[in-house]
Amino acid sequence: MKDRLNLTRIRIFLVLLCGLLVLSGCGENSQPLPETFVVKGIVKDKTDAPVKGGMIVFQSPTDAEQTSQAEIQADGSFQLFSLIEGQRIDGARAGEYRVTYYPRMSESQSEVPAEITQTFQVKAGENAFEIKIKE
Repeated sequence: MKDRLNLTRIRIFLVLLCGLLVLSGCGENSQPLPETFVVKGIVKDKTDAPVKGGMIVFQSPTDAEQTSQAEIQADGSFQLFSLIEGQRIDGARAGEYRVTYYPRMSESQSEVPAEITQTFQVKAGENAFEIKIKE
């Protein structure tokens, strides 16, 4: 079981690393960066208590390169950032997103990522979401 979890985490790390490398590109790009919008909120568990730590990742279902992520703070709050063309930019691009919660790694490493069934729509302006982990 631990080997399967470790392989899953390694695969996730490699996918994120490859995405970062693709986004960093090879040369100067004269196109302006896409507009991003503030996305913040709180992550709660099934008892409605704030989740303490871990990571939240927003992934576009139609564009694999369109991801944003955030570290979950001790009070359950988060604020997304995006890596676009190798630059860390606050916020996320407008659009629909699937969300995955990655628990903070413990010594036992027994927890697995949880995909949230609800999708979230990032719109122009400031966005605030409450994300519930049902597992």
